[in-house]
Amino acid sequence: MIGAIIGDIVGSRFEWDNHRSKNFDFLTYKCFFTDDSVMSLAICDALMSCKRDYRDLGDQAVKSMQVIGRPYPNCGYGGMFYKWMYSDTLEPYNSFGNGAAMRVSACGYVANSIEEAKLLSHKVTAVTHNHPEGIKGAEATAVAVFLARSGKNILEIRDYIDKYYYPMNFSLDGIRETYQFNETCQETVPQALVAFFESSNFEDAIRNAVSIGGDSDTLAAITGGVAEAYYGAPTHIRKHALTFLDERLLRILLEFENLYPAKMEKVQSSGSVSIKEESAGAKIKTGGREEMIQSAMDAADEALNNSTSEPEETTSQKLFSHLFEACNILRGPINQDEYKSYVTPILFFKRLSDVYDEETQAALEESGGDEEFASFPENHRFIIPDGCHWQDVREVSENVGVAIVKAMNGIERANPDTLNGVFSSFDDANWTDKTKLSDERLKDLVEHMSEIKVGNSNYSADVMGDSYEFLIKKFADLSKKNAGEFYTPRSIIKLLVMLLAPQVGESVYDPAAGTGGMLIEAIHYMKGDKLTYGRIYGQEKNLATSAIARMNLFLHGAKEFKVTQGDTLRSPNYLEGGKLKTFDCVIANPPFSLKNWGAEQFSSDIYGRNIWGSPTDSNGDFAWLQHMVKSMDPNTGRCAVVLPQGVLFRGGKEGEIRKQLVESDKLECIITLVGGVFYSTGVSACILLLNNNKPNKHKGRICMIDASSIYTPQRAQNIMFENDIRKVFDYYTDYEDVIEHVKIVNIDDIRGKDYTLAINKYIEKKEQETVPPAEVRREYFEAFDEMVAAEEEMMKLLLAGGYINE
Repeated sequence: MIGAIIGDIVGSRFEWDNHRSKNFDFLTYKCFFTDDSVMSLAICDALMSCKRDYRDLGDQAVKSMQVIGRPYPNCGYGGMFYKWMYSDTLEPYNSFGNGAAMRVSACGYVANSIEEAKLLSHKVTAVTHNHPEGIKGAEATAVAVFLARSGKNILEIRDYIDKYYYPMNFSLDGIRETYQFNETCQETVPQALVAFFESSNFEDAIRNAVSIGGDSDTLAAITGGVAEAYYGAPTHIRKHALTFLDERLLRILLEFENLYPAKMEKVQSSGSVSIKEESAGAKIKTGGREEMIQSAMDAADEALNNSTSEPEETTSQKLFSHLFEACNILRGPINQDEYKSYVTPILFFKRLSDVYDEETQAALEESGGDEEFASFPENHRFIIPDGCHWQDVREVSENVGVAIVKAMNGIERANPDTLNGVFSSFDDANWTDKTKLSDERLKDLVEHMSEIKVGNSNYSADVMGDSYEFLIKKFADLSKKNAGEFYTPRSIIKLLVMLLAPQVGESVYDPAAGTGGMLIEAIHYMKGDKLTYGRIYGQEKNLATSAIARMNLFLHGAKEFKVTQGDTLRSPNYLEGGKLKTFDCVIANPPFSLKNWGAEQFSSDIYGRNIWGSPTDSNGDFAWLQHMVKSMDPNTGRCAVVLPQGVLFRGGKEGEIRKQLVESDKLECIITLVGGVFYSTGVSACILLLNNNKPNKHKGRICMIDASSIYTPQRAQNIMFENDIRKVFDYYTDYEDVIEHVKIVNIDDIRGKDYTLAINKYIEKKEQETVPPAEVRREYFEAFDEMVAAEEEMMKLLLAGGYINE
């Protein structure tokens, strides 16, 4: 509940002084609570005071709003509500103002079902805002809070709002410059919800809401209520916000949180994780305001300190630890290099079963317990045949390996269009060889995996993807192989997608798909819009990795995507009329400096991919680049690719190819990255951004960005965090010179330097101050004399104190 109040307080100072940016001081002395907080807490009071069956909730809402609201006549009530507040005539006034939506977050916290959330929001809304649009706005807000609190992922919540309430067909960037102050539900609630849907954590959601202008405190209050239910509120923000409330309002909030515990957000390297503060409210002492605030802060700190147990959550790190313990069960008979082939499919098998169970439970609740209805295929995203569920394998005591293989094969056969080959692609896993894996050991493995649930409601971030990244790093450590072959750091993926900016309805293609991370991020960028269905493509050479990519996409909610297995450079899979299929967005981190990649065949490529020449068989970097360029749509095509920095300056055949690349005027931006940003490799990489339709002001020019100093050093790896990639992205969007970081270079300048693209040849450096040698000597001897004098003074003091003898 604190989320709505935080949003109101943060947005308060911008209501009449809009700030169309996410960059502002979050909570300052200029902030204050408004009618949004007062009425939100009045609804909390009504929900706590009414009868258990809620039959008197409407009457109680009227009483609570008037009793609690009247002492704050100057907190910002709308004109019609103000008259109602201080009137003895308590009739609704057919309003569709956004006051209906800003006060109902508590309904989403109290409700035990979607239908109950709708009922509660209607009862507390219709007493004033009985216009259909007012009731709709309140209901959409309460339902979003309920879904977020219930563990639904952000895309599911968005789809529900899009289907039943408002079209989610716009972005904040698309409306920020034109959105105006508006007090209606229909022009406030959708915008507030999109602020949440475009967020990465609680604070980011509030900043999103404020950044579009308009009725800032109400927008942020609606967004904050949903964001807290989804992410939780960070402890330090919660503690600060409590200090803005007076004793009366603070008491209502803490009493409500005693009954309906708040959520706490922890932002970890793997993402935002929400944790229930079960003990926070229960430990609040009664008494005066100062005592309550101190007690509430102590409880929040204690909840944060005790949060490592995370009893309801499966975080990325926790899941990784549990999965790696599975490796210990396999240790001995299974070689370290083979762990991935056993742990990955058994995890996916468990996850499929858990997701299927969630879907079954949802269908049972919808149908009032109709088991036949719950088994209908339309209630599930995939089929698990009889005898192929996780529980079926768990009940087997003999020939456990045979049961595992039977279940996995059965799931593949039942889902030929989506899951074919996802298990059998791990062909080096031999589940049925009892000389390697006894029934006892496999039972231990199954029971170990049964200890956790990995369905969609058991996590708040991309647990599967993050956990797999942790695992692949660990597997690489054990096998002494390069993990960079299989995945790209998340921050780099995000930067690539931001540069490409795929729009809803555009096609996206990754010719070196790995585990599918870039395609998943592109879908996230487009908010999982239904127009992405059928427009996501990938190809991956490694059979098992391509299976992981398909499973990863499938479990992230992607639909009608195509990820195929095969050697892209020798045999591209996506063709139309005998020619390469083209795409709006092409994105990849292909294997660096690939050897024996098929140069002879490429030199006479039947698809015409050797547009600028054929590199030698000792290095395939420019083969990948030319394949991607040929795969770009002639009119709308953009390409973002990660390559080693050698492509910027190497000579020979590569130098000639680079010359033609420059002359094509497709190259829009080059970004050099710090060495070590890719796991287990010190190779320095760069990002090339190409565009078949460069903006006029970019034509004949290339933006060169030296990002080698933009990173956060870590013990084992250099990391680019959100603020790092945002800084790089802002350099690109500004497209102007910045000394030591950015240079906008004309093609004529590059011709003059023999087509080298080495950024250090172009970036302007600060002038170094030259100190004359005589000045250096003077400063040296001056410092030396000061040192001698200090030593003499120290000796005198030691002698005087009797610490030493002469």
